[in-house]
Amino acid sequence: MTSPQITGCARTPRKARKEPLISVRDVSMRFPIAKRYRELLLHPLRPRRTCVALTNVNLQIEKGDRVAVMGPNGAGKTTLLKLIGGLLLPSEGNILVNGFDTLRHSQEARKSVGFMLNEERSFFWRLTAVQNLEFFGALDNLWGADLRRRIDELIDVVGLAQTADKPVSSFSSGMKQRLALARGLIAEPEVLILDEPTRALDPVATEELTELILGRIHKGSRKTLLIATHSIEDVKKLCNKILIVNHGQVMGFEPISDLAAKDISPLQYYRRSVLPEGK
Repeated sequence: MTSPQITGCARTPRKARKEPLISVRDVSMRFPIAKRYRELLLHPLRPRRTCVALTNVNLQIEKGDRVAVMGPNGAGKTTLLKLIGGLLLPSEGNILVNGFDTLRHSQEARKSVGFMLNEERSFFWRLTAVQNLEFFGALDNLWGADLRRRIDELIDVVGLAQTADKPVSSFSSGMKQRLALARGLIAEPEVLILDEPTRALDPVATEELTELILGRIHKGSRKTLLIATHSIEDVKKLCNKILIVNHGQVMGFEPISDLAAKDISPLQYYRRSVLPEGK
């Protein structure tokens, strides 16, 4: 039997796009640092200090790419992904997603991006898988028969048909990851951002989720994947490019096949990008 593919409502045709699917142009991001109580008392009018999360980042990601986003904790990779997803707006520069500027056309740009978050608390544990997807679908302005059809498709795609009407509190870690994947796909985005998708999974669940992402999600529907991970195995199995972020800057962005041709492993490339010379 042929596996069902992820389908969706017809969208307005767009002209052939020569631009990359995602374009990050001279983007910097600064966050204000909250004043301490002592500072508020002694220097109430002094401007707040800022934390620089990203500095002059330039990046282009093509349709169908599977990009591993790597870097030390606090390097700026989460900020970068949130900017691409429209959850944050850049302090400087601009980001185009599927032809839409996240500053000027934020609603249209955000429709092109879905998130698979690695946070169990993001679900309502007493509700079933279907009820959770109904809630998150409503947040994306999906209703009625269209939402029901979409949920049925996704439940089948992620392999939760036998447990769709069970409360999420009874789910294993692997099942929760599958449900998180369904939630990220519910609005039919072209870009899917995955936050450490195999974290806390046993080897069998990891293999099953990897096959699901590559076979049914990427190959089956040509999604562009941005995968935040600390796992070199995830990089090798899930990704075709590797992006290294450190100190708020892009330290490297290369196709893994090019690295292999130079006899450089992803781990060696990561080490060269984030560690001082000689270490």
